[in-house]
Amino acid sequence: MKEVLQRVRTVNMRVGVGITLAAASCFAKAAGEGGSAGDLSALTSGISMGSTASAIIAAALTLVGVYATLRGAKIVLSLVKGG
Repeated sequence: MKEVLQRVRTVNMRVGVGITLAAASCFAKAAGEGGSAGDLSALTSGISMGSTASAIIAAALTLVGVYATLRGAKIVLSLVKGG
Protein backbone atom coordinates (compact mmCIF):
# COMPACT_ATOMS: atom_id res chain seq x y z
CA MET A 1 0.00 0.00 0.00
CA LYS A 2 2.86 2.34 0.83
CA GLU A 3 4.44 1.75 -2.58
CA VAL A 4 1.17 2.48 -4.36
CA LEU A 5 0.78 5.78 -2.51
CA GLN A 6 4.38 6.67 -3.32
CA ARG A 7 3.75 5.97 -7.04
CA VAL A 8 0.58 8.08 -6.97
CA ARG A 9 2.46 10.96 -5.34
CA THR A 10 5.23 10.70 -7.91
CA VAL A 11 2.77 10.68 -10.80
CA ASN A 12 0.84 13.61 -9.32
CA MET A 13 4.04 15.57 -8.86
CA ARG A 14 5.11 14.92 -12.47
CA VAL A 15 1.69 15.91 -13.78
CA GLY A 16 1.76 19.08 -11.68
CA VAL A 17 5.21 20.03 -12.93
CA GLY A 18 4.16 19.33 -16.52
CA ILE A 19 1.05 21.47 -16.24
CA THR A 20 3.04 24.28 -14.63
CA LEU A 21 5.68 24.22 -17.36
CA ALA A 22 3.05 24.09 -20.09
CA ALA A 23 1.18 27.03 -18.60
CA ALA A 24 4.39 29.00 -18.14
CA SER A 25 5.41 28.44 -21.75
CA CYS A 26 1.95 29.52 -22.97
CA PHE A 27 2.09 32.69 -20.89
CA ALA A 28 5.63 33.42 -22.04
CA LYS A 29 4.61 32.98 -25.66
CA ALA A 30 1.54 35.19 -25.19
CA ALA A 31 3.63 37.86 -23.45
CA GLY A 32 6.21 37.78 -26.24
CA GLU A 33 3.61 38.38 -28.92
CA GLY A 34 2.09 41.77 -29.47
CA GLY A 35 4.71 44.01 -27.87
CA SER A 36 2.71 45.13 -24.82
CA ALA A 37 0.60 43.23 -22.35
CA GLY A 38 -3.08 44.04 -21.97
CA ASP A 39 -4.25 46.30 -19.18
CA LEU A 40 -5.78 44.10 -16.46
CA SER A 41 -6.19 46.82 -13.84
CA ALA A 42 -9.98 46.80 -14.29
CA LEU A 43 -10.04 43.12 -13.29
CA THR A 44 -7.51 43.26 -10.48
CA SER A 45 -8.63 46.48 -8.80
CA GLY A 46 -11.58 44.76 -7.11
CA ILE A 47 -9.46 42.08 -5.42
CA SER A 48 -8.36 42.71 -1.86
CA MET A 49 -5.29 40.63 -1.09
CA GLY A 50 -5.61 41.42 2.61
CA SER A 51 -8.89 39.55 2.95
CA THR A 52 -7.62 36.74 0.73
CA ALA A 53 -4.51 36.28 2.86
CA SER A 54 -6.61 36.36 6.02
CA ALA A 55 -8.86 33.62 4.66
CA ILE A 56 -5.88 31.44 3.75
CA ILE A 57 -4.30 31.91 7.17
CA ALA A 58 -7.61 31.12 8.89
CA ALA A 59 -7.95 27.89 6.91
CA ALA A 60 -4.37 26.92 7.76
CA LEU A 61 -4.93 27.60 11.46
CA THR A 62 -8.05 25.44 11.37
CA LEU A 63 -6.01 22.58 9.94
CA VAL A 64 -3.32 23.10 12.58
CA GLY A 65 -6.00 22.82 15.26
CA VAL A 66 -7.32 19.60 13.77
CA TYR A 67 -3.84 18.06 13.50
CA ALA A 68 -2.94 19.14 17.04
CA THR A 69 -6.15 17.58 18.35
CA LEU A 70 -5.44 14.32 16.51
CA ARG A 71 -1.88 14.22 17.81
CA GLY A 72 -3.08 14.89 21.37
CA ALA A 73 -5.65 12.10 21.07
CA LYS A 74 -2.95 9.67 19.87
CA ILE A 75 -0.74 10.57 22.84
CA VAL A 76 -3.57 10.10 25.34
CA LEU A 77 -4.58 6.77 23.76
CA SER A 78 -1.01 5.50 23.88
CA LEU A 79 -0.81 6.43 27.57
CA VAL A 80 -4.11 4.66 28.29
CA LYS A 81 -3.01 1.55 26.40
CA GLY A 82 0.02 1.19 28.59
CA GLY A 83 2.67 3.63 27.50
